[in-house]
Amino acid sequence: MRKTLLAITAALMAAGTAQAASLIVVEARGIALKPGTQVDDSKPLTLAQGQHVTLISTTGATLSIDGPYNAPPSAGGGGKSVAATLAALGTERNARTGEAGVTRGGAPNKLPEPWLFDVTRSGNVCLQEGTQPVFWRPDAKSAVVLTVMPVDRSWKSKGDWAAGATRITVTTDVPMHGGAAYVVNYAGTDYALAVATVPASLANDSMRAAWMVQKGCEAQAEALLQRASK
Repeated sequence: MRKTLLAITAALMAAGTAQAASLIVVEARGIALKPGTQVDDSKPLTLAQGQHVTLISTTGATLSIDGPYNAPPSAGGGGKSVAATLAALGTERNARTGEAGVTRGGAPNKLPEPWLFDVTRSGNVCLQEGTQPVFWRPDAKSAVVLTVMPVDRSWKSKGDWAAGATRITVTTDVPMHGGAAYVVNYAGTDYALAVATVPASLANDSMRAAWMVQKGCEAQAEALLQRASK
């Protein structure tokens, strides 16, 4: 899997090289740069002591820059590729499952498509800007009721999930959006999902996958890279 992701990323990097002059802000601390903002890599980025910016290039590389800094963003290096970041996270996860007292089998389920919310695991999920989620389950043998609600349980929506169907959409009373957390009840068990928006300003799948990794949506990022390679 690691070699496959590296090959996929190399192909995507080649496709995006011509647009390598713009970067997108993923995270900023101590400076007024909003996530999704475009930064010109040909101009100096000035950061004071204590300020931090995480940026994504058009090739999907992630650059983490701490102040003091006063140079074009990529002057310090090309950043870390999305494949390398995923590989490091996988190694870290495997190391944790090998520790005493840690339950094995903690890896996320492999998704058939990137824009699906796995209802059988708690964690971070990524949603494309301007869309509503599609819920997914790896085992579709049984008919169940799926319940969706915000963490404050101020409203609750339900959908009948038919046997044999792996996906379902649920019409919620308030549209689900990034920056919020929700609870889904699947087969009698509650799972917490923290939703992050994938902004429309990301120009290609390399950038989207890198953004998703930074937001903790590893399984979705891997599915996106696999799809982009086909």
